Amino acid sequence: MLEALLRLVRLPNLVIVALTQYLLYYVLLLPAFQAKGITPALDDAHFSLLVVVTLLITAGGYVINDIVDFRIDLINRPDKVVINRQIRVQSAYWLYFCFNLLGFLISLYLSFHIECIPLANLFPLSVILLFVYSTYLKRRALLGNLLIALFCAGVAGIVWFAEREGFQELVAAAPELAGRIGSIFSWYMAFAFLSTMFREVIKDMEDVQGDVGANCRTIPILWGIRAARGIAAAFGIGLAVFLLYFSLASPQLFTELSLFFLIFGVLLPLFLALIWVFRAREKEQYHQLSQLAKLVMLGGLALLLFLAVQ
Repeated sequence: MLEALLRLVRLPNLVIVALTQYLLYYVLLLPAFQAKGITPALDDAHFSLLVVVTLLITAGGYVINDIVDFRIDLINRPDKVVINRQIRVQSAYWLYFCFNLLGFLISLYLSFHIECIPLANLFPLSVILLFVYSTYLKRRALLGNLLIALFCAGVAGIVWFAEREGFQELVAAAPELAGRIGSIFSWYMAFAFLSTMFREVIKDMEDVQGDVGANCRTIPILWGIRAARGIAAAFGIGLAVFLLYFSLASPQLFTELSLFFLIFGVLLPLFLALIWVFRAREKEQYHQLSQLAKLVMLGGLALLLFLAVQ
C-alpha cells in the first residue's frame, strides 16, 4: 500500500521539488541575508512548512490527474496504473481532499506568520488551476503544457516571493549581490519553464495512442508528429541558446568548474536529446527521450551548486 501511494504522488518528482526550494533558499538567499544581517521572513522550521505546502499542491495535482486519466493511463502506461488496482478511486479522492485541506491550513498559517495574505491566496488558485488542467487543459494543445511549465517555474518563484521583503533590504544594502541572486532566480525560472515545455511536448508524443482514444487535442494529435517534433526542437534549441547567452552575459557567475558542468552536465545531454527528437519512432524511444529531458532538468538544478554567488 505504501509503495502504491508513493507511486501515486510521484515520490522522485516530489524530492526534486523539495531540493529545488531548499537549494534556492540555503545556497542563494540565506547566506546573502546572513552576510548583510538581514532577518529572513521564514526561519528553518517555517521554510520547511512552505516546502511542505508546495509538495502537497504537487502531490494533490498528481492524484487528481491519475483519477481523471485512469482510462488513458491504462493504454499509455498500464504497468504504472495505481488507481482501482492498488488504491481505490474513493480512497484517492479522500487523499486529494486531505492534501488540499492540510496544504490550505498550513499556507493560511504561514501567511499570517509573515503577514502576507496573498501567500494564502496562491494555494487555492494553484489547486483550482491544477484541477482545470487535469479535467480540461491537459487535452488542449499547448495550454496544458504552458500551465505545467509555469508551475515548474513557480516552484522557484514562490521562494523569492515569500522572502521578497528581505530581498528588498538586500537590494538596498548590497545591490551587486542582490543583482546576482536576482539573475540566478530569473535564470532558473526561465530554465525550468523552457526545459519543462521541451519535456511536455515529448511526453505528448509518447502518449499519442491513449490520448487519441480519449479525444484529446494535444500537439501531435492536432498538428501531427512532424509538427510536434519541430515544436519540441524549438523549445530545446531555445533552451540551449538561453543557457549559452546566460553564461556569456553573466561571466561573473561562472567559474571554470561551473562552465565545465554547464557544458557536460546540461548542454551535452540537451544536444543528445535534440538529436533523438528526430530519430525517435516507437513509444519506448519517446519514453527514453523523456527521461533524458528530465536529466537535463536535473542538470540545471545541480548547476545552482556551482555558480559563483558571493
